[in-house]
Amino acid sequence: MNARITLSPVTPDDIDFITTLETRASLWPFEDMIPTDKDAVRKTVAERIYSDWHKQFVIRLASPEATPVGEVHIHWYVKERESWELGYSLFPEYRGQGYCTEAAQLALKLAFQEWKAHRVVAMCNEYNTSSIQVLDRLGMVREGVFREEIHWNNQWVNQYFYAILDREYLGRKGI
Repeated sequence: MNARITLSPVTPDDIDFITTLETRASLWPFEDMIPTDKDAVRKTVAERIYSDWHKQFVIRLASPEATPVGEVHIHWYVKERESWELGYSLFPEYRGQGYCTEAAQLALKLAFQEWKAHRVVAMCNEYNTSSIQVLDRLGMVREGVFREEIHWNNQWVNQYFYAILDREYLGRKGI
């Protein structure tokens, strides 16, 4: 199967794109805290570009135009435990087409095959059914519920905690 998307590591040329994406509340409808200080976000994005603890990628369509459709990031969750955390966001017009799952699969491949992660975790709002579907498709296991962890839409809601282990990922067919 031909790849429909590619991941390109964030470079200094992408700082404004990532800053806009991370501060646009409409792209994060299930999050409780969206940064609004663009200068602070721009500084943080720039600092993370060359770090070994935070990897961020622009998700692009595999086409001559290489249209950016979102981002995926993976960073140390607990370094001493070789645990990484996965996150992602897609522009609304590209959601529901499998791009996010494909991008997250590529990020998992890097985590387990290149960076030798033991475990990758992800968290999401209980109402974020699209993200839940992505995590399920990735083979991640819902390990727990952080009860009323997120203050969202003027109410306290649960946050789901997912994880996949290296042996689970590497034991899949075709990996």
